[in-house]
Amino acid sequence: MALAGGPLGPVGASAQSAQRNSTTVAALSAYTSFFHSRPVLLRAWPDGDLQDVFVTDGEHRIRVLNVAPPAPAPDDREQLEIEGTFWDVGRLQPNDSRLDTFLIGRLSERLFNRPWPVSGELMLLIAEESRRADEPQSPTIQAISLDPARYLGQTVTVIGRFRGRNLYGDLAEAPGSSPYDFVLQSGNAAIWVVDKEPRGSGFKLDVMARVDTGRWLEVTGLVQGDEQLTEIAATDLAQVERPAAVPRTTTTEDRRLGPAPEIIFSTPTQDDTDIATDALLRLQFSRDMDDESFDGNVAVAYQGAADEEAPEFTVSYRPRNRVLTVTLVEPLRAYATLTVTLGDGILASDTATLVPYTLRFSTGGS
Repeated sequence: MALAGGPLGPVGASAQSAQRNSTTVAALSAYTSFFHSRPVLLRAWPDGDLQDVFVTDGEHRIRVLNVAPPAPAPDDREQLEIEGTFWDVGRLQPNDSRLDTFLIGRLSERLFNRPWPVSGELMLLIAEESRRADEPQSPTIQAISLDPARYLGQTVTVIGRFRGRNLYGDLAEAPGSSPYDFVLQSGNAAIWVVDKEPRGSGFKLDVMARVDTGRWLEVTGLVQGDEQLTEIAATDLAQVERPAAVPRTTTTEDRRLGPAPEIIFSTPTQDDTDIATDALLRLQFSRDMDDESFDGNVAVAYQGAADEEAPEFTVSYRPRNRVLTVTLVEPLRAYATLTVTLGDGILASDTATLVPYTLRFSTGGS
């Protein structure tokens, strides 16, 4: 079963035609929900053996198909630049046609002793092209995104398009440093800019206004963070013309949506029991959310009760942690079962629609 090297078949036209996300192995490992099914570009070292090939940054590693096994001698290994599609295989059905040429069932049997993995168990990068990674000539948004460690602690100057507060879902997580943090994007790479409001001589941009996106900025600042979440702490900003070497991006590409947001954690947990009647209810999302979209799209009810018996509540959203808090006006009934329903009118910051979700739990005696 040749799962490591050589062409094993197409991944799918839809994956190949979409714009890639420049990223790192650390980010893929941390933000699996965000990157699932996305085309990506990354730099990494090959690792493993003839049967099991991985890519690694030295600390994290991801299983990879269609990449040749590493050289026997560590000194002979070269860093690779890989274009491919990232999958959390357990999120798919075993008959999903996008992976039907890769013998995933056989791999799952070997690794987990069952015909298909569960979500979070088998992360897979299926490469479409790999090549030796060349040394970058100068710091660019893409160069920093692919190899943050090279630039951490350095002052750089980069040029990119203003994308507001991640209004197009370019990045998986926000640093939450200030209300005016924004994303700067160029080609297939993006980076957060912090510590400076997007304003200067002749311009003042709103991080929540799509009409302002597409303006080009030159940013000078210190690269900080880590390989999972990198940012530029800006010291100087200037508005510039679009560089001639950068292709114009179509409106269709600008409005591409990220994956549907999901609930990744809640308290109480699903089907929890003996919950205090004055408990706070919290739900955490997989992506940055549009806080205005919660209005009218959250419902709390006693199971089996009439609508007029529903408890009163307020909601508040914390962007930094992606947490929605539901605060009850009065204590809940004892020994009752409640549902908290989030409807499909709730949106991510790029307008991708939430997968509808219902949290169910039961209260105790107090």
